[in-house]
Amino acid sequence: MPPLSPRVPPDFVVDQPPPVDEPDILAQLEALAASDAIPMDVEYPGDPATLEEAMSGPFKAEWSASLSDELKSIKDLGVYKLIPRSQVPAGRRILKGKPVFRLKRNEKGEPVRFKSRWCAKGFQQVYGLDYNRTSSPTMRMESFRVLLHIAASLGWEIEQLDVKTAFLHGILPEDEHLYMEQPKGFEEPGKESWIWELVRGIYGTKQGGRTWNDTLNEYMLSLGFTRLSCEHCIYYRKNARGIVLTGVHVDDFLLTSSTAVAKEEFKAELRRKWAIAELGDARFCIGIQIDRDRAKRTVALSQTALIDKIIAEFRLDGMDCAPISTPMDAGLRLSRTQHCPKTQDEKDRAARLPYRSLVGCLMYLAIGTRPDIALAVQQLSQFLDCYSLIHWDAAKRVVRYLKGTRAFRLELGGPDAANLNGFADASHAGCYDTRRSVGGYCWNLGSGIVSWAARKQPTVSTSTTEAEYIAAAESSKEAIWLRFLLDGIGFPQPVASLMRVDSTSAMSLSTDSTFHARVKHIDIKWHYLREVVAAKRVALQHVPGHLNVADAFTKPLERKPFLTLRARMGLRPPSEEELVR
Repeated sequence: MPPLSPRVPPDFVVDQPPPVDEPDILAQLEALAASDAIPMDVEYPGDPATLEEAMSGPFKAEWSASLSDELKSIKDLGVYKLIPRSQVPAGRRILKGKPVFRLKRNEKGEPVRFKSRWCAKGFQQVYGLDYNRTSSPTMRMESFRVLLHIAASLGWEIEQLDVKTAFLHGILPEDEHLYMEQPKGFEEPGKESWIWELVRGIYGTKQGGRTWNDTLNEYMLSLGFTRLSCEHCIYYRKNARGIVLTGVHVDDFLLTSSTAVAKEEFKAELRRKWAIAELGDARFCIGIQIDRDRAKRTVALSQTALIDKIIAEFRLDGMDCAPISTPMDAGLRLSRTQHCPKTQDEKDRAARLPYRSLVGCLMYLAIGTRPDIALAVQQLSQFLDCYSLIHWDAAKRVVRYLKGTRAFRLELGGPDAANLNGFADASHAGCYDTRRSVGGYCWNLGSGIVSWAARKQPTVSTSTTEAEYIAAAESSKEAIWLRFLLDGIGFPQPVASLMRVDSTSAMSLSTDSTFHARVKHIDIKWHYLREVVAAKRVALQHVPGHLNVADAFTKPLERKPFLTLRARMGLRPPSEEELVR
């Protein structure tokens, strides 16, 4: 979940205490934790930025214990070896460290876990000297939804696990040497001037995520798991005990299995290697609430807590932000040439708006559980470097829409576990400034939508046929990736995946080269669609425009057609029975 503060204009941002450089951690922990001057009956505002902020809030005891545990883990796990400062090679920088605090919350936004990390100031590292490769994968949202859909459809258990102090288990490559100051107040007695030479990864270093992921992958492969080539955060294993599927998001595991025996076997294997936290049934993962109906074999995903937090943090809970039925004004076309600020006064007023922050938060909703705002966020994201009050009002309208639909949930699962089918569409010349078309698609497993996108096309289309053809080509690429994913986890697609479009001319173009004079200029890369259709991996089928779900990803719609297509996305409010449950 993206951080949300500060998110309000400067004239009413609460002042934050200045950061402390190189604090004596032990002394401050003892002094601040012993103080009783802090009121305990206030709501905690969020993640503390400094040690003083952590110790001056209502959870000072929890933060103190959490940080002490972190420093103990660093020592117990042999993350470093102490060496005299004189042994540091000439020209090498000794990194400094700082504490970082994160408050984990449940689906209701209530604090459930206090995590502290002693982090290196990785910005001090030098490429080629202190680190080389840094990239590490995280699980795609599409993969997350596919796993949940499959597990719910088959009635498999879905659990969460967490590897404690995961980054501290990553082994640094032999050719990478890092040096770090000891935390003040926790120096080794008699060796206060010595420094750490890191032998394992630590939070904050450039390569920390990669070293952990490499260590994890090596162990998973040794257990007989297959790492999917199309999704490096999904692991699959099938043996005599059953099937185990797990998705990994840094140090968080989303685990599902066909049998309890196979599931417990895997958890025991993890416990033999690392300390893990078994969090039980998956209910709140990567900021998404998970509600399961075992009788219907469905799972419902929502981000109500994030919506509420956005409304509160951006102070959009007033009378001027009443709920509204659609996220976009069907008659408004946002523009750079028409709507961006021109006078200095307009620029100054726009600069005070937290537009970028709000759009960033809406983006996490749009890629997580709210396909109904995907187009709105795509439109708003084009103006992050040039926005005005008109753009701000358009962003506020999305929040107003979310206020009225805050409890809506994306329903996955059901009886049809792995029937991949989708929709594609385009709005010809939909961009006011560039006259490029906006294409969109969505892909379902059964009736549960697992992948969607709204994107401005990279070239101007000279006809509706061309725009629709490009949109179908983009959609087919996503279909092929999803087919690879499903095949990798044991659910191959024996027949072509059905893609519904509302352009018969685009359908004809996907199978032959008719209308040559009007389409001969179309770039070769879009003819990938012909290849996958000929290979019977994707099949196109006509659908009336008013039933094409992808239409909602290409242009703003009036209320009635928008609500019709939203329902076909699988977005709906919880029933009274579900609310009671």
